[in-house]
Amino acid sequence: MALMEQPICLIENRETGDLVVNPEAEKILSQINQPVVVVAIVGKYRTGKSYLMNKLAGKSNGFALGATIQSKTKGIWMWCLPHPKKPGYTLVLLDTEGLGDVEKGDSTNDAWIFSLAVLLSSTMVFNSVGTIDQNAMEQLNYVTELTERIQVTSKKATNDDDDDDGSSEMKRFFPSFIWCVRDFNLELKVNGADITEDQYLQNSLKLKKGFGAKINEYNTPRECIRHFFHSHKCFVFERPASAKDLQQLESLNESKLDPQFLAQSKIFCSYVYDNSKPKTITSGLTVTGKCE
Repeated sequence: MALMEQPICLIENRETGDLVVNPEAEKILSQINQPVVVVAIVGKYRTGKSYLMNKLAGKSNGFALGATIQSKTKGIWMWCLPHPKKPGYTLVLLDTEGLGDVEKGDSTNDAWIFSLAVLLSSTMVFNSVGTIDQNAMEQLNYVTELTERIQVTSKKATNDDDDDDGSSEMKRFFPSFIWCVRDFNLELKVNGADITEDQYLQNSLKLKKGFGAKINEYNTPRECIRHFFHSHKCFVFERPASAKDLQQLESLNESKLDPQFLAQSKIFCSYVYDNSKPKTITSGLTVTGKCE
C-alpha cells in the first residue's frame, strides 16, 4: 500500500446530516490487499480522542487537535499505516467526530456515527474524562440503539427464534471494547483494597437488582456493553500536561508531558498493537481494504 503521510476524511458529515463516503479514501482502501486491523475511537467532543490516535500512529501530529471548546474532527477520518507489530497487516485508525457537540445538536447524527464506528472497527475505543460514573454511561447511551440501527441478515439469525433482533449474530463481528478514562485522579481502590483498571470497569458494569424505570435506565447501557462487545478492557490516564500546555499539545515536547501519562500511553498502544484482531465479517472471513 502507498504510505499515507496524513489522515484523510473517510466519511464526510454534511450540513444536511447526510454521511457520505469520500471516493478518494475509498480508492486508498481498495489498494490494500492485506488484512486490516481497524481501531476506531469514539467519545464526547473535546476529550482528547485525536491525540490518543496520533499516539497509536506513532506521530506527534496528524489527526487534527484543537485548543478551544469547539469540536475539531468532523465525520470520520482514516489513517492507514503498516502495522507496527504484525508484518503483512495494515493498521487502520479511525478518528470520529465528537459526540454531543452543542453546536451541532443532532443526537441522531451522533448515533449513526457511533454505529458506523462499531461496524467498521475490530477494536473500538471509548474515550471519556474523569471517572466511569452514570454521566459517562449516559454518553454511551448510543449502544442501546444498536439493534435499531444495525440489522444482520444471515440464515442463522433468521432461524434463531430466541434472537429476533439478531443481537447474538451481531456480537460475532462486533469489535472488542476498550474504555479510556482521561484525566483520572482517583485511587483505584474498593473497600480499601487495590483493584486493577479492568476490575474498575467490571465493577462499573455491574447491574442493579430490582425493577422500575430508574433501575432499567441504569442497567440498560451496561447490559448492552456486556452483551454486544466480546471483550472489555480499561485504561486510565493522568492529565497529560498543565492547562497552559494543553493548548499547544500538538507541538509540545514530550519532556513537558506528565511521565505517568507517557507510561500509560505506551502501555495502551502496546496493548492495542498486540491484541487488536483483524476485521472480520459475519462468516468469519478476514477482510482487506478491498470491497468484494
